[in-house]
Amino acid sequence: MSKNDRDSCTLELRGVSRHFGPVKALDGLDLTVQPGELVALLGPSGCGKTTALRIVAGLEVATSGELRLNGVRYNETPVNHRDMGMVFQSYSLFPNLTVSQNIDYGLRARKVDGDKRHKRVTEMLELVALESKANSYPHQLSGGQQQRVALARALAIQPRVLLLDEPLSALDAQVRGQIREEIRRIQLDLGITTLFVTHDQEEAMAISDRVGVMSHGKLEQIDKPIVLYNSPATSFVATFVGLANRIPAEITSKGKARVLNQKVNILESAEPFAEGSKVNVIIRPESLEIVSENDLDATRGIVALKSFLGPMTKVGIAVEGAPLIHLNIGSRDVRKLEIGDKIAFKISSDEVMAERV
Repeated sequence: MSKNDRDSCTLELRGVSRHFGPVKALDGLDLTVQPGELVALLGPSGCGKTTALRIVAGLEVATSGELRLNGVRYNETPVNHRDMGMVFQSYSLFPNLTVSQNIDYGLRARKVDGDKRHKRVTEMLELVALESKANSYPHQLSGGQQQRVALARALAIQPRVLLLDEPLSALDAQVRGQIREEIRRIQLDLGITTLFVTHDQEEAMAISDRVGVMSHGKLEQIDKPIVLYNSPATSFVATFVGLANRIPAEITSKGKARVLNQKVNILESAEPFAEGSKVNVIIRPESLEIVSENDLDATRGIVALKSFLGPMTKVGIAVEGAPLIHLNIGSRDVRKLEIGDKIAFKISSDEVMAERV
């Protein structure tokens, strides 16, 4: 099986809000997921991403706004008529049913013919590579295997939309990486429109066509992962996606600031900063480089932290008058650098983002 037997569809949320008393869990969310696209909603707890997913699934009712599939309003459509498959964080498998019976459950509920059900279950077992576990019960499976069963069950009904609610958070790191690659492979193979909710930015960036970053019920930015990282639209996105330093600075003239010992260019802002304004500049660790102590623009500090991250090591530098500043240095190059050593560095980026203090 190479493609979903049913055409994938366009999923739209138009001005969707959800209020719980005075609390706005969602505040006018506009989102379009194109046919066959995998979009991740990323954000901290309470940002509204799960509420958005539950509204799409029909498990929550929007206070205002519209949910549309291929242009058709779905606000009032019952859950069992939405043609959506959902995979939960907790797997939610039936413990008294075998793997095959769990996958077959939705087909049986839809009164699909017995031969067709058997064929479909066989296809799903092959898709998630669990043929040998067909007669096993959930308690006899590993966490990764259980999550694959949950995915197969969601896909067995041939949904037009796949919804993933933090499906990997209960797995250990190695299995999580394997399963997310499996999910992406299957999603691409079937060409199914997919909405994926997670608080793990590595997951979101690794497998999504686009990532939407949410905060306080609003979508701060949605774009390709590389664009989010390299061209964040707001300071929230810049600091939430990837690691970023916030360093005190002062505006010296239009579009320029002095940060530490260096003058830098500031990205244009909707509200320009007045000369003399105190700001924070947001600089990623890879935009800082170690230089000679003789460099006149260099900032000098003391190595206060080393965190080994495989090919890279995160180095924290203590600088007077600034918070701990982080650089990423190749692990081979950092071997001779010890805690307490003096170090000089400077900003290598052409432009940096600034925010009001």
